[in-house]
Amino acid sequence: MRRFLLIDDDEPEFIFVNFLLKDRYGEDYSLGYAKSVEEAQTHLSEHGVDMILLDDRLSGGMTSAESIPLLQKRAFHIPIIVVSKDINARHLRDRMRVGTNKVVDKFAFKQALADGLLDKQLT
Repeated sequence: MRRFLLIDDDEPEFIFVNFLLKDRYGEDYSLGYAKSVEEAQTHLSEHGVDMILLDDRLSGGMTSAESIPLLQKRAFHIPIIVVSKDINARHLRDRMRVGTNKVVDKFAFKQALADGLLDKQLT
């Protein structure tokens, strides 16, 4: 079973991502949800995950460049995919420098998922 954690301060995104994952994997996945880095750290301490889906901009103006190092304290080996409305943002240009495996356009996420985005990251 694939275990994902979505970190996004916009709760309707959880419903959308859950729908997409169910369409892709049927019942062979679990999706945890956190609306902040602090909630994500707690989730990571209590549950195993195979991959993190991270909204690039969380409330309070925190970008993935700031949140990834905090997450890696509890999940240093877990792939992180940043989902962003602006994949050309300055802090995303060198995604390996900030520790991300992939940056995906939020509006192309459904197609990327259909193309095997998450499967490629788990192999």
